[in-house]
Formats: sequence, structure tokens, C-alpha cells
Amino acid sequence: MTLRRLTGVDAAFLAAERPGQPLHMMGLLLLDVSTVPGGYRFDDFVDFLARRLPLLPPLRRRLVEVPGGLGLPLWVEETEIDLDLHVRRAAVPSPGGPRELSVMASEMLERPLDRSRPLWEMALVEGVEGDRVALLAKLHHAMMDGLAGIALMASLFGTTPEIPDPPEAPRKIAERVPTPVELLVRSLPWLLDQPGRATRAGLRTAWGALRRGRSRRGDAEAPALEVPRSWLNVETTSRRAVAYQRLPLEAMRAVGRPLGASLNDVLLAAVAGALHRYLDDHGVLSERALVAGVPLAVREQGDERANAFSSVSVGLATDLEDPAARLVAIRDAMAARKGERGSSLGEDIAAWAEVPPPRVFSLIADLYLNLHLAERIDPVCNLVISSVPGPPESLYLAGARLEGIYPLGPIYSGLALNVTAIGCGNSMDIGLVACRGRMPDLWDLADAIPPALDELAEAVSKRCA
Repeated sequence: MTLRRLTGVDAAFLAAERPGQPLHMMGLLLLDVSTVPGGYRFDDFVDFLARRLPLLPPLRRRLVEVPGGLGLPLWVEETEIDLDLHVRRAAVPSPGGPRELSVMASEMLERPLDRSRPLWEMALVEGVEGDRVALLAKLHHAMMDGLAGIALMASLFGTTPEIPDPPEAPRKIAERVPTPVELLVRSLPWLLDQPGRATRAGLRTAWGALRRGRSRRGDAEAPALEVPRSWLNVETTSRRAVAYQRLPLEAMRAVGRPLGASLNDVLLAAVAGALHRYLDDHGVLSERALVAGVPLAVREQGDERANAFSSVSVGLATDLEDPAARLVAIRDAMAARKGERGSSLGEDIAAWAEVPPPRVFSLIADLYLNLHLAERIDPVCNLVISSVPGPPESLYLAGARLEGIYPLGPIYSGLALNVTAIGCGNSMDIGLVACRGRMPDLWDLADAIPPALDELAEAVSKRCA
């Protein structure tokens, strides 16, 4: 076994987790199994995964926590994994369409992962319409962020249906897991450096605030960002709603090109347009625009951190009727916020996450939930919208052609909606997760995204004619 210490951010995802607030993420992969050499069999997929596990260290790591939460936990790399505990066979009810599959995904999202084992599980779901199979892959956010998750999954894919033998993995030798006393002793230098980490985090925060102030003073036309309290900023339950949607990448590029907007800008504008319609249909459209928390990758070459991302808050201009004006506002807001890379509030929070022991984070999480602070303090954003680059070419998993990959991110008490997207071939695959008690009709929002892109294309065409 190999010991690997978690970062403060990784540990915070564990310390803040509660039974009604699991902090894992999931991918819903649609697979065309007609391409599998010799035909699809569940046991063959398990064998495929078993032969590649030695090459996938994150899937072999088990959590070892320091007694009392007085130090950062460790990952211990297991030499043997019982796949019967991690991979199960399931079947979706007839007709096996998106609605039925989303219910199964939401039920799997609601269940916390067992911390006595490596923090992941998969379900291979048969009976999906079109003679397809779906793979639901769930991993804890403490293990990796979205980009790292994509890199992990990429190592399982091939570019042809043929299934080559995996390269020989070096044989692991089991090491002794430290005793509780040894774990405390190992954590002592880290505990003694707490004042130093607090000083460094304070200096980083002051520098970031100064840089943000200078950036915004240099853009006199940029109004101060105000985050309204919305129906999304409420306490959440353990119940989850899942929906997913797909947009054509070329159509998105065509929309953004005349206005110099990026794919991410167009995604934000399409989701904003769908939210505008959803709010209007429900009679809660406000004169104050919703604000999205948008994660930004800060991972550099050779960065081995499980979680390496920042986050900025961006107005979605849901108060504007004109879709093209909405896109322009989002484009300009994203350009301004990207200028703050390295000095964002998200990076300030990440710096402070390295300071206290996990036990302190756990107490803070308890106070936040028990004092119902989600509905008492001002939100930093109303929802989360993120995107990660995906594979541009056709890929195969255990010989099955990948038709779609829909990322499903976590939601938190106070943030009841998460929208995550990934490029997949010629499409942008979008996964939505919400608190079921707050948005039981999540499919209404998902189904409004493609028409919102069409409206955006028409508005941009008129604007640029």
C-alpha cells in the first residue's frame, strides 16, 4: 500500500458531507453495445475493469482518517479490490427512456458511498431503449474534480471496438496501515504549522482582494455584481432530481462566432435562456438576474492534486428579454471574471480550506445546517454551471461505442441546482441535478435548453444582419 495525504480542499469535501448532503459526482454514459466484439455480457465488462484496475490508482485508494479529525486523512492504496462490492448489474423499467434512466440515476445519487471501501461504485444498466446499456459511475469529489475524472475515464476508453490487453502493471506490495497513534504523530507537524498556513491564506486573500479591486476599477462600466436570494438558495434534502440534454457543438459555435463568444459563453446563455422561460412559466421571474458560480480549471502540467479548480460568480442576465443581449452581457462578464484568475473568491476559500483540521470543518458544517444558515446568509451565487472539455472523436468502452456522457455534479444546502456539461464528439452533453423537493419538474428546465439555443441563434442572426 502507498500512503498519500489529502489536501485541505479534498478533506473539506469529506468533512462537509452529511447523510442528506452527499458530495460525490456521477457520470451517466450511454453505450451502444452492438459494436462489442462477440456481443455484450455483463461479466465481460467486469473482467475488462478488473484487468485495468492496477493501472487506475484512484480507484484503488481507501480512506484512512486521523483520530478525532485532527489531521488530514490519508489515501491507502489497496492491492486487492472486490469488484462485487463496487460494480452491480441493474435494469431500467420499460420503455427504458431518459425519464426512467434519470430516476435510477437520481436514486443512485442519493445514496452515500461507504467510506470503509474505495469511494466509487458503478452500475451497468441494461434495458435502455435502442438496445443500449448505460453506465452510471459515481466517484467522491474528494477523489478528483471534473477534469481529473475525465482523464481517469479516458484511460478506460479506446478509439476502436477492439479490446487490447492492458499493459502489465507493476506488482504492488501491501504496506502496514499506520496505527491511530502513528496517524496522530504524522499529523503533528501539520498541526503545528496551522498559524503559518493561516498567515499565508490571509496574505493570499488580501492580495486577491487588492487585485480584484484594481481589475474592477479599471472597468468603470462593469456594475457591481449583486446576488439576489432566489428560490434555489434554500436548504436541500437528500432527494435528488436528474435530467439531461444535448446541444450540437457546431450550432453553438455558429451562435458565438459573430459576437466573439466562447462555447462556454454560449452554454451559459442557453441555460440562462432556459431559466428565463422556466421562471416565467412558474411566475417567479425577477427583475434581478440570477448569478451562476462558474468553476475555472487551474490545473497545470504535472499537477497531481485531486481537486484543482477556482470559481467565479457570473451574472446570467435572466432579467433581459433579448437572448442576443443576454449573450453579450454574459460574454463581457466572463471576460472580466477570467481576468481575476488567480485572485478569485473561490481561490481564497481554497486557501483557507488548508488551514483548519477536518474536525473544525465538520463543526462548521454542523453549525451551517443546524442554524439553517442557507436561508439566512446572503448567497455567493444562485446555482452552479460548469463545463469541461471532452473527447472530440468516437470512443469505445470495453468495445461499446460511447454515444453520450452526461456529468452529474453535487448540490449543497443553499445551492439547489447544478448544471454540468462536457463535449462529446459533435455534441455538448449537459447533466442537471436538483433538489427534488425544490425542482420536481427538472425535465421542464432541461427540455427548455435546446429551444433557448434556437432562440439565441435567431436573435444573434438578426443582431448581426
